Amino acid sequence: MGSYITLGIGELELDWGKNFGFRDYSKLFTQADRKSINYYYADDEVIIKPGYSSPLSKVKRRLELIGYSLENLTHRFKEYNSEYPDYLDKPNISFLDLCKIFSDINIKNYKNKKEDGDYDLGEYVIENIFENENFKEFRKHIDIKDKDIASYFENFDSLFILRLLIENPENSDMELEWRTQDLIDGGWTNDDEIYVGVQEEDKFLIVTEGSSDTFIIRKTLELLYPDILDFFSFVDMEDNYPFTGTGNLYRFCQGLTSIRIQNKTLIIFDNDLEGIEKYEKTIELDIPKNMNVMKLPNLDKFNNFLSVGPSGEFNDNINGKAIAIECFLDLSSEKTPRIRWSNFNEKMQKYQGSIEKKDKYVREFKKVRTTNDKYDFSKLEILIEEIYKNCVEHRV
Repeated sequence: MGSYITLGIGELELDWGKNFGFRDYSKLFTQADRKSINYYYADDEVIIKPGYSSPLSKVKRRLELIGYSLENLTHRFKEYNSEYPDYLDKPNISFLDLCKIFSDINIKNYKNKKEDGDYDLGEYVIENIFENENFKEFRKHIDIKDKDIASYFENFDSLFILRLLIENPENSDMELEWRTQDLIDGGWTNDDEIYVGVQEEDKFLIVTEGSSDTFIIRKTLELLYPDILDFFSFVDMEDNYPFTGTGNLYRFCQGLTSIRIQNKTLIIFDNDLEGIEKYEKTIELDIPKNMNVMKLPNLDKFNNFLSVGPSGEFNDNINGKAIAIECFLDLSSEKTPRIRWSNFNEKMQKYQGSIEKKDKYVREFKKVRTTNDKYDFSKLEILIEEIYKNCVEHRV
């Protein structure tokens, strides 16, 4: 008879496979997500076995990083409908309707019938979804007894459905579970084979102006976002870092553009005069779709920042003029952190600035071991969220 492998939330099954025929969902989980979970069988039997489990709030980020943001779902919906055979009936339902229906579905109390035997195409959706009280909103839009309509939903990408269900915040603390053990016990695979994880084609290569930038981003991910760290790779930040400096980073972008790099790549410029100048030149290049460019974000905290220069000491808006990644560190060890204006940019008729004692701030960050340390991560969180947004929005 063989063995089954299923992906589900509680008793709601999103996908299943058998023997050698199954989809790899390991990229939705980290290896730390392997734990004891519930396996649901007929006659209400529940057995605890090893598998993979992660709360939907964390799964959401991993889903978006592999191309399942809400924006991308609209394109997937259009593509699914355009490729769906014309001779099969389709429901007259829009993507907005689907979003509304799924975002209102609370699946915490969902119960699966779990009947023995196989379902004909469409029957599973009718009996376990359309007729289930949790999914009653569908009845306003479609004929819930129509097998052809049920087949249309049964053939949907399971990750498409999963992403829509995550839109309801009441589901966010529920666990997505990949129940792999029956397949392993049946001898069809093993622990090492079944967990493939994030492959190179799904990773984002982060390239910055210097090794300090790379170190700060990597360590912040390790401390605050370990559940998505495996989606990022970094240019080697050891000695002889090859792209130090704004000018070299721009030339590197030119090189990547000319060879039409295949890796998903995010280039990060400083938010100072030189960084802005090269950032604007770079976005004018004919860069590949899988390559994106950003600058360090503006912050309200930088609108009125103490600075010193030829005109003396005064408060100034340093966004776009003096923001390096060290500005996002905890600066509280200095009573009055300060920007020093130095080089004058003839083209922009402004001074280039940099934060004083930046090496000291980096050394202090290197000493941080856990999120429980007394350290202000607030600006670093904003930085990582901006990096994450740029990766998701340009996911191809």
